[in-house]
Amino acid sequence: MGLHVRCGIEDNLWAPDRRGKMSTVKQIEQLVRISREVGREVATGVDARRILQIDRFYRDTDETLARNGFAPNRQAAPREMLRRVS
Repeated sequence: MGLHVRCGIEDNLWAPDRRGKMSTVKQIEQLVRISREVGREVATGVDARRILQIDRFYRDTDETLARNGFAPNRQAAPREMLRRVS
């Protein structure tokens, strides 16, 4: 279920007074406050690295997809001459 949020410069949220954009720090402070108000824990750096699987590497694309619950890439179609079928 996750319901994770993201913030940062690319998300350009206006400050509550609409006079400027919120800095990344202000966005994080607001998200932490809201999370606590609704009873959600905020992930630590260690938790976030585990959740996002940072620093975990796989031998190839197929293993990466399989380990993360995705279907494998489809195989490439054979390359052959086009033919008319009408």
